Amino acid sequence: MTSIHRIPTGHVELGMFVSEQTPNLEQSGLNSRGLISRKETLAKLKASGIAEIYIDTNRGKASSYSEPVQSANVAQKPELSLAEEWQRADKVYGEARSLVGNIVKDVKMGKAIEVGPVEELADEMCNSVLANANALLCLSQIREKDQYLLEHSINVGILMGVFCRYLGYEREQLHQAVTGAILHDVGKIRVPYHILNKEGKLTDDEWVEMRNHVLYGEEVLLKSEGISDIALSICAQHHEKVAGGGYPRGIDHAQITTYGKLASIVDIYDAITAERCYKKGKSPFETMRILSSLAGDSLDKALVYQFIRCMSVYPVGTLVQLSNGRLGVVVQPHDRQPDRPQVKTFFNLKLRQYEADRIVDLSNLELGIKIVKAHDAEALKIKVRDYISL
Repeated sequence: MTSIHRIPTGHVELGMFVSEQTPNLEQSGLNSRGLISRKETLAKLKASGIAEIYIDTNRGKASSYSEPVQSANVAQKPELSLAEEWQRADKVYGEARSLVGNIVKDVKMGKAIEVGPVEELADEMCNSVLANANALLCLSQIREKDQYLLEHSINVGILMGVFCRYLGYEREQLHQAVTGAILHDVGKIRVPYHILNKEGKLTDDEWVEMRNHVLYGEEVLLKSEGISDIALSICAQHHEKVAGGGYPRGIDHAQITTYGKLASIVDIYDAITAERCYKKGKSPFETMRILSSLAGDSLDKALVYQFIRCMSVYPVGTLVQLSNGRLGVVVQPHDRQPDRPQVKTFFNLKLRQYEADRIVDLSNLELGIKIVKAHDAEALKIKVRDYISL
């Protein structure tokens, strides 16, 4: 994780510390580094023609519009194996279901949210993500069709934590981002059930009400003591588009915080992959193609491609068929070879029988084994959880 962040020059503020790593800073005639303490210095920076400034958040003010500089190079190895982290992750996910369920009940009764328990949950999620992000990622793929709102809130929190870790955000920013992601859709609790779960196309009036969930969510969070600006921006902006035309305010990339842009990506990813009572979820591979098609118009292009690298072609928990006739579950993506993860095999397709579990590292080219295709675990009546946790 890094304290050096890039930020559009238009969002630079007094109190920020300009890093000497800023490209082309000396050529502009400005000081190479230092705290911005004078309005004159700020004005000179903004008039310099430099598109972005690198700031050191350990030495000065941070910003919701910044992004860690080393985002493409942060390939942190898990602190624990998947098996070692699984038990804690499973416990955290269970606690998350209980807490979000209570939040749903409280908001329905018009109560403010108690932020403390949400912060504690976010902290536990961060601990698990830092230890081995794949444990919670796998759990996020085990869904119940009639629990969408509850599970979606948890899963977006997990995805936000995994993505922010990959990008290199510091612990406090990671924590606040996960908190906001857990609460990003809290306004949907006030949307009538028949609209929220309607199978067909919404009428104009119904669509207006559905879009209002963002405003409802802001109302709930604003009356909940202790909500951070990062959490508020995630709730307020996760349906805005970088080219404009989103809702509720129609702002564009210059006004959308980085956290709002991140939230849009993980929110759409989970929504598309989710099983609903009226639709089948798409595979992660198909979903990545959809995200790519939205890049540049709805979603920030650079962040979309970083998300794809973060999640890999075959995310952990994906059921895959190998060229040697085995069926297995992806247990560890490969940073540099996304189509060659580690797979735990357990079924011989040729003999049509289960066999002893075996870890196969597809990045070992000498094995001559590759993924043939991904399978729908539910259609094959296979519980991924039974194999990923061993």
